[in-house]
Amino acid sequence: MKKQVLFKKTAVAILASAVMGSTMAAGEFDSSMKTEKTIDKKAASTQVTVNRLAEQTTDLALDYRNTLQQVDSLRIYNTQLERQIANQEKQISESSKEMETIDETEKGVLPLMDEMIKTLDEFVQLDIPFNLEQRQERVAKLEALMDDANVTVSEKYRKILEAYQIEMQYGNAVSASTGNIEKDGEELSVNFLRVGRLSYVYLTVDGKHGAYWDKTSDKWVDLPDSYLDSVDSAINMAKGVATQELFKVPVPATEAAQ
Repeated sequence: MKKQVLFKKTAVAILASAVMGSTMAAGEFDSSMKTEKTIDKKAASTQVTVNRLAEQTTDLALDYRNTLQQVDSLRIYNTQLERQIANQEKQISESSKEMETIDETEKGVLPLMDEMIKTLDEFVQLDIPFNLEQRQERVAKLEALMDDANVTVSEKYRKILEAYQIEMQYGNAVSASTGNIEKDGEELSVNFLRVGRLSYVYLTVDGKHGAYWDKTSDKWVDLPDSYLDSVDSAINMAKGVATQELFKVPVPATEAAQ
């Protein structure tokens, strides 16, 4: 009887030990599974971090290459600017030398231009008195132009040459015009005829009286009747109302050179 009880107790102890061993084994398995899952989660999280870092590294590499390209572009640009600045400095230096030369040139040109205007004025005063008001006004404008600081020296010189050219052209033209002249206290309406600078005459509108300018005496001299018809024809030819043909006009004798 005692043996049976001992056997039963032993069996119960063995069973209990088996159950406890089985329970302990199950607990260790569950713990291992949890650990493995934790490791897997951490591994997954670590992989995400690695991937993110890899992407950031790729972006940084691209930024770095772009930065290098920008640096190269800036270096090339700076080199070009340095060449341009050097060229501009050279041009400034050359311009400064040219300005110094121009200043020296102006010192000689300005007095020359003043003398040219003075000579032109004297020429107009001594010449036969055609278009006198217009020509005197042209000289006056040149004198005012010389005092205008806003006009370049080259433009002033061009205007003076232009005035000289106009005066030269007067000597190669035959022209007719109408106007008034005072004689013996009476104002007459007349037709003027100018043949270059050789002859300057006028006829009254009725064609019965006329005169020519005598440069020697610096006055009008009565025109001989023998010239009236010829001068009248010449006036009509100059106005374009008659065909071109030969005509005669008085030509005052030139003073002998002193």
